[in-house]
Amino acid sequence: MRRFQPLHDLSAAQLRAEVSGQCSRDLYQGRGEKFQWIIELGPEPVGWVTLVVSNWEHGLAEVGYALTTARQKQGLFRRTRLERIEARCAVDNEASQRVLETIGFLREGRLRSYFRLHGRRVDNYLYSMLKEDWLAP
Repeated sequence: MRRFQPLHDLSAAQLRAEVSGQCSRDLYQGRGEKFQWIIELGPEPVGWVTLVVSNWEHGLAEVGYALTTARQKQGLFRRTRLERIEARCAVDNEASQRVLETIGFLREGRLRSYFRLHGRRVDNYLYSMLKEDWLAP
């Protein structure tokens, strides 16, 4: 997962402790800022999903995700008040671009020198999905 993301070293126990301190119910009640879910396959953590709400009034959020390499290539919105979700991925991360485009995200632009990765600045693509896009037939 570190190939395209500047991740901190966290054990599964540390990640579980961080996630257990939040209340997912807040998402459906229009409050809170950061929501995380651990993706598990049996007892094994294989990734996570993060949703960061930037503005409840305007229904704006950004989604981030990561899967262990061994669990990649295996498939939010409907019940929430969110209207727009954004995602970003490194321009060299073609697999993540395909995932986002396959599930309906549209590439909106390039964010130059978005973050530092392995000692160098890297560009990211900005993607978005509107609720109306998700719910369209």
